[in-house]
Amino acid sequence: MQWDFADYDKKLAADLGAYLGVSPLLGALILQRGYADPIKAKMFLRPKLANLEDPFSVQNLRNAVLRIVKAIDNKENILVFGDYDVDGITSTTLLVSILRCFGVNPSYFVPRRMEEGYGLSKSALERALADGKPNLLIALDCGTNAVEAIDYITSKDIDLIIVDHHQAKEAVDCGNHILINPHVFDIKGAPWRNLCTVGLVFKLAHGFIKEMRLRNNKASWEINLKDYLDLVAMGTVADLVPLTDENRILARYGIKRLKTTRRTGIQALVQASGIALGEDITPIDISFKLGPRINASGRLADASLPLDMLLGDDFTTCYRAACELNDINKERQDIERGVLEDAIKQVQARNLDRYPCIIVFDPSWHPGVVGIIAGKLSREYHKPVIVFGEIDDGFTKGSGRSVLGVDMVECLQECSDLLGSWGGHPMAVGVSVRDGAIDEFRERLSKTISDKYGEDFDFSPKVNISLTLDSGDVGFELLDELELLHPFGEGNKEPVFALCNIVLTKEPEPFGAGQNFRFQIPLANGGWINAVAWRFANNVPPVGKPVDFAIKLGWNRWNRRKSPQATLIDWRFSE
Repeated sequence: MQWDFADYDKKLAADLGAYLGVSPLLGALILQRGYADPIKAKMFLRPKLANLEDPFSVQNLRNAVLRIVKAIDNKENILVFGDYDVDGITSTTLLVSILRCFGVNPSYFVPRRMEEGYGLSKSALERALADGKPNLLIALDCGTNAVEAIDYITSKDIDLIIVDHHQAKEAVDCGNHILINPHVFDIKGAPWRNLCTVGLVFKLAHGFIKEMRLRNNKASWEINLKDYLDLVAMGTVADLVPLTDENRILARYGIKRLKTTRRTGIQALVQASGIALGEDITPIDISFKLGPRINASGRLADASLPLDMLLGDDFTTCYRAACELNDINKERQDIERGVLEDAIKQVQARNLDRYPCIIVFDPSWHPGVVGIIAGKLSREYHKPVIVFGEIDDGFTKGSGRSVLGVDMVECLQECSDLLGSWGGHPMAVGVSVRDGAIDEFRERLSKTISDKYGEDFDFSPKVNISLTLDSGDVGFELLDELELLHPFGEGNKEPVFALCNIVLTKEPEPFGAGQNFRFQIPLANGGWINAVAWRFANNVPPVGKPVDFAIKLGWNRWNRRKSPQATLIDWRFSE
């Protein structure tokens, strides 16, 4: 891998660190994140819920609040329609829970992915409305681009509110509904601009409660919105939105709330995922333990299972549902392994990695795992990837994942004449292509990427080194200061450090069926730090020769204890 070393002003980093009361090293890391202004740097380092902007600053949020208030005053029927991923499930749970606090018993619904497709599809709406027509339908994490579905809903004299964060493919006409979507209306610099749907629903709930308090509603004074931050953290981290601005505030406080959550469904999910109640929960736990169990149900079965669990209050029932999610997730993992193996064989057999965007297809692949496979292939080949599976109604359906610097939504726009439904974010898209047009689509999309970003766009893997440390810099103080940067994720990447001219004195010890290894990095004054290398079995550093390490540093928490640990990212022989 190529090592790229970050450049920064050392004096400015030292001055910033002194102002913030932290070391020059942490000052440098904050500076590299774009916070040269001391006031903004302080807000980043020590975010506060009080720094959240007035919810009514979000375009159309006040109109949505007033429509919900009207529905409550008139005892109207409300249907909450959510997507089936973690963001959609947590959004639906949050809004339904808030409405219940006001004596409203809204019905709620999530589509069945395998049968009804994504979001506000006609078939999903027909099932959602089968038991009766609501006066107000609130769609969460879907709907921005669902023109036909919007017309279908409003033609039945149903008022519609959409809360969504997906990018619009074309100009949006909101003449017949209320749309809350910062990517459609709000300015780019707005601190709520990159909120996912559960973050927007949190702001909607905040505005709604403010309005009800102005109306002297007793129930509104009994709600503590902080109790809902556990849901916000799960949806925000799982949806891979940038953990900056308001996302950072909500995720940071929400992750703390997860540790002490009183939500029965989350308690059950946490225990079923192998995490002891009361233990710290990290973004990694959300991304690799809690989130996948919720997503697996939506991918392979019925997402109403995790939704009912999160809304439930009986632990036995919730734990039974969480265990069922475990089983579904294991099934998902088994299916995923087979599809990944087939996809890699297809890439190798057809030399598909020569294209700037790798596209693979097999109609036998389960549509519920194609997005996961696209993500794994993208990380493996360091390129945008689209994986296509089932063929339905004349279209081949798939899911894509991109790499930093390549906006997949913009690129797909250039190929829209070949597509059916499509949309998403710059880094993740859902797409359907006319049956038989995969090869043409591959050529067209690859040309579009080459034209947009240049044929010499560098897809090669890189290690971005934040700082080069002396071995004496590695200690408790630095590890404690790094905690101030948490949570890490999109937009706030965990820093990678270089330790140079290190000579190992002990052989690394393999573990995990030989795929991983543990070792000790010697430090100044005769000390060392324990280190772990994941999936480095074929790339073990030598003993007795000077090498440079690219590592991440942090506290390893296990069984209510913590110890310093380095995680190996790459190594090379010292020059």
